[in-house]
Amino acid sequence: MMFDKFHHQSGSNPTSPPSGYSNQDSLSSTSSSSSFAPRVFNVNNNDIVHARLVILDGTAGPQQGGANSSVVVYHHVNSFPSQRFQVTDGYFKAFVHLNPGVNNLRIVWSNGDDDEQSPSSQLTLNYVPLLQNPPLHYALIVAKDSPFLFDSPTYKKEQEGGNGLDLAIKKVRLASYMMAAYTGEQMRRAGFGHRTFRPHEEYDKDTLSDRDRSLRSTTKVHVIQSNLTVDEIRDPNRAQQNSQGTDRGALFGIALDAIRNSGNDLFADKGENVMVAAIILDGHWDVQRKLIVGHAALGGSSGHIRLGIFGSHALWSFPTSIEQITPCYLDETRVDTNQIAKDCSGEGTAWEVYNVGFGAWLHEIGHLLGCPHQPYGIMLRDWYINRSFMSREGYASGPKTNGKRPIRAKDESVWHPLDLLRFRFHPAFRSPFENRVEGSKIGFFPLENGVLVRTMTGIYLVEIYVDDKLQGWLKFLSPQQETFLFEDDLLGQVQDLGARDPNKKLTINVLGLGESQETVQDFRELARSDQIHDTFFRNRGVVTGFRSLPIGSASGQLQTAIFPPDIRGVNVRCGAWIDAIEFIPCNDNGDPANGPQRPRVGGTGGGANQFLFQEGEYLVGFFIRAGAWLDAVQIITNIRRSPIYGNSQGGGPFELYPPPGYELVGIKAHVESWLKSFSVVYISKD
Repeated sequence: MMFDKFHHQSGSNPTSPPSGYSNQDSLSSTSSSSSFAPRVFNVNNNDIVHARLVILDGTAGPQQGGANSSVVVYHHVNSFPSQRFQVTDGYFKAFVHLNPGVNNLRIVWSNGDDDEQSPSSQLTLNYVPLLQNPPLHYALIVAKDSPFLFDSPTYKKEQEGGNGLDLAIKKVRLASYMMAAYTGEQMRRAGFGHRTFRPHEEYDKDTLSDRDRSLRSTTKVHVIQSNLTVDEIRDPNRAQQNSQGTDRGALFGIALDAIRNSGNDLFADKGENVMVAAIILDGHWDVQRKLIVGHAALGGSSGHIRLGIFGSHALWSFPTSIEQITPCYLDETRVDTNQIAKDCSGEGTAWEVYNVGFGAWLHEIGHLLGCPHQPYGIMLRDWYINRSFMSREGYASGPKTNGKRPIRAKDESVWHPLDLLRFRFHPAFRSPFENRVEGSKIGFFPLENGVLVRTMTGIYLVEIYVDDKLQGWLKFLSPQQETFLFEDDLLGQVQDLGARDPNKKLTINVLGLGESQETVQDFRELARSDQIHDTFFRNRGVVTGFRSLPIGSASGQLQTAIFPPDIRGVNVRCGAWIDAIEFIPCNDNGDPANGPQRPRVGGTGGGANQFLFQEGEYLVGFFIRAGAWLDAVQIITNIRRSPIYGNSQGGGPFELYPPPGYELVGIKAHVESWLKSFSVVYISKD
């Protein structure tokens, strides 16, 4: 699965953040007797946070005047160099380093006087790293003959002393913490507490400050070599923005292969997804072609690897340290396209290149975290990330206006509410008190007037699409193991009355814990399909039966086995997978050779495993494990469970049993040499 940033989904409901999106508290988290002393609104004193660097949003000094004032943050026991941040019309944003454990911070409003005599406040934050959560790896992909350089204009190379690999690592390292802090602040405003992803760290010389090279845990930026040359990576046919290119998606696979073939055990398949955000260092602005080569903005997944990639053409504009964040965000130097690229028309100045490059890469990281395109926010093109770190912004070359001042929370770029909900239940965002959840298959059970949706772990979101546009959603902050979906209820969440047209395609996307997700392309067709009219051996005449949506692969011959209510057992034929399932009638002597005469799905391969019922025992459902085929089956009766037959570690888990008020009367399966899919048949008990 792969997403492309150039194919954005539009949506009419809604198209912009709701008013009052910010949920800033009015209570100060700091204490001081002076009215000019800094007051922080987005954290409380003694808060427990889980990111090494956090954004502080607050007020300091007079609301008018104080044009040259700033706040200075003094870190716990001077363990990190003090940092200065601008104050604009009484508002400031600060980006603050924390040590693991207790951090007593002193925040001073400075107006050019002695900081020791200036109004100040104290703030205590407790940083608890969540090392049990899967990390986000940051990487630079390089060609096998790479010169280890990235595009940079002359003035920037003079400022930074070059444009080499060490500089690129510093820029990516700082970006990793800014992305985590930004996302953490967005999660807090959504009411989800202090949650964010963590970059993969190592104990090394830190580079986040120009005035410090202490050893501490800091983001490890992997340098991963591709087996391709610079020329091959820069092949114009592989440039995503080349409308005439013949292989515009190739760079995703090239980066993926480099990661897989790196020999790094951190990227190996160990039963948990591996997340990687990568920059292709050998990306380049081809001045003659007016084309960025070696660049693609893509994010998605392949196997156990979740990957987001971007070119290096904007890396020159990124800061290398916390001290450089403000200068970079206020750098109004015009972009010289004889030296460097403009990714879009709104990139006339250096700070705008930084905004777009940072935001576009974060967009691809959103994809690797499972986010689709949205009607607004980061997953569209809302990339004013500067406003989350600054109290004012520079001249905007697009609209040709002076930037906003002061910048408030309502002015900032946002993750869409559905992105934040995905993060809330993503394993990388777990709180210390939440256990890891194995993803479960999601099952769909059609009924007379709707569909029951069920999962073993919990459903937290149902997205509603009409003609492939997001029109509404149902969310469950307390995830539900099952929920009934009716067409009227789904359409009730659609605000666009025109989208309620019954002739339009109604699609649902269901998300569950453990990164489980299933899409039903045509909900109306599902609700009325797969009906079976039969007596089902029930002496009630012809009744209507329903079949659950198949779990597994719908390939091969579709077979059905309807069994009478008085069966005396079930025989499962299996080896490394499930070959057949047979139902043993009451008049059967239990000889496995009777298989061909029994209601069954599947062939004759594998070994027999007969599970015979006791007095008063009857079949109620199945536990299965399935992926591309049926790996394992367990029989569930009213009083016990059988052993698990087949490969008990294969595929994903799910339990199949009828909805409340219905009884199990049969199964269906797609069959090739073994069972490729599995579903249950059920009828109303009435």
